[in-house]
Amino acid sequence: MRAVVCHDFGAWSVEDVDRPTPDANEVLLEIHRVQLSVTECALFQGESIAHAESVAARLAEGPARLFGHEFCGTVVERGENVDHLAVGDRVYAPGKIPCGECSYCESGFKRYCPSKTYIGYDIPGALAEYTALPAEALRPVADSLSDAEVAALQPLASSVLCVRDSGIQSGDIVAVIGTGVMGYQCAQLALAEGAERVFVTDVDPKKLDIAAERGLDPIDATGCDPVEEITAHTNGVGADVVFEAVGGDQSHATDGSDPIAQAMGAVKAGGTVVQVGYIIGDVTFSARAVRKKSVTWQNPVTGIAPTGPGRDTGDFAAELVASGRVSISEYVTHERSGLDSFAEAVDITANKADYGARGPAQIVVDSHTNL
Repeated sequence: MRAVVCHDFGAWSVEDVDRPTPDANEVLLEIHRVQLSVTECALFQGESIAHAESVAARLAEGPARLFGHEFCGTVVERGENVDHLAVGDRVYAPGKIPCGECSYCESGFKRYCPSKTYIGYDIPGALAEYTALPAEALRPVADSLSDAEVAALQPLASSVLCVRDSGIQSGDIVAVIGTGVMGYQCAQLALAEGAERVFVTDVDPKKLDIAAERGLDPIDATGCDPVEEITAHTNGVGADVVFEAVGGDQSHATDGSDPIAQAMGAVKAGGTVVQVGYIIGDVTFSARAVRKKSVTWQNPVTGIAPTGPGRDTGDFAAELVASGRVSISEYVTHERSGLDSFAEAVDITANKADYGARGPAQIVVDSHTNL
C-alpha cells in the first residue's frame, strides 16, 4: 500500500509500505479522506508545540508514518476482541488511547490518563491507503454524513468537551474570540446548551456572515474593540463564559490585545474563560488581575467523556451533525486528490488566508464517492 512517510521536519515522500494486520483489539481501515490539522502542519514544519517531543522522538528513530488523526475510513477487517464495530462501518477517531494501567485509568478516569497514545503522533495515523488502529479510539457514523463531514468530525468532538467543561447554563451570555473551526463549533454548541446570546469575533467577514446565519451575533474585530463591544452589549458586565479559540503565538494573557487578553477582558467577574486554542510557547499574565475578577481559566482535557450509559461525546458529536443541530460543512472549502498532494495540503492549512480557506485542507485518499 502507499503511505506518506516523514524523514525529517519538512521532509517527506509517498512510499510503498506493508499493509498492516490488525491485532486482537484493532481494526483495519480503508482510508477515504484525511483532514490535516493546524497542529500537524505546525509540527511538520518544526514548531515547538504540543506533541513536538513525540514527533521528534519518532523521527530520531528513522523515517516515520506521522499525522492523520482526522479522517474518514471504513472497517475492512477487525480483531477478535472487537465487538462495537463491524466490517463496513464508516468511522472516525474522536478518542485518544489511555494506557489502562495508571491510577486514573484503574479508577475510571481514563480521560485524565497522563500516558495516552495519540494517533498520528505516537502511532501511525491515516495518511495511507490503509491503517490499523485500536478500536477503542473509533466511533461509527451515520450513512447520512458525507466523507468530508466525517473527516472533519474530530475537532467537533473536542469542541463538545470544551463546551461541556465550560459550565454554560441556560440564559448565559457567551462570547467566542476567533471564529475558526473550533470557535464556530463552540459557538453553535453554546446556543444548543441554552445560551441566550453568543457573540463571535473575527476579522474575516465571510466567517462572520456564516455565523450570523446560524443565529450567532457577529463582531467585526477590524472595526471595533471586541472587549468594549461585548461589554457594551452586556450593560457593562461582560460575558458569563468566553472561549479563546485563536491560540498560536501570544505574549500576554491579561494585558494588551492578544486573544487571551481579550477573553480575560470580556469575561464578567466570577466568569469562565475556556482555552480552546493551543498556545505556542509561553504567555505572561498578571495573577492579581485574574484573582481580582475571580476568573476561572478552564483548560479542557482531550479525548472522550461519557454522556450516559452506553453513550459518549464521540457518539454525540456525530449525532449533532447528522441531526443538523450543528453544521461543520461550511469550513470544508479545499480538497486535494491523492497522498502526493500532502505538501500542498499542508501549505493550504498552514496559510488558510492566502488560499481563502476557512478550514484545513482535506486529502481524498481513494476514489470513494460519498462526497
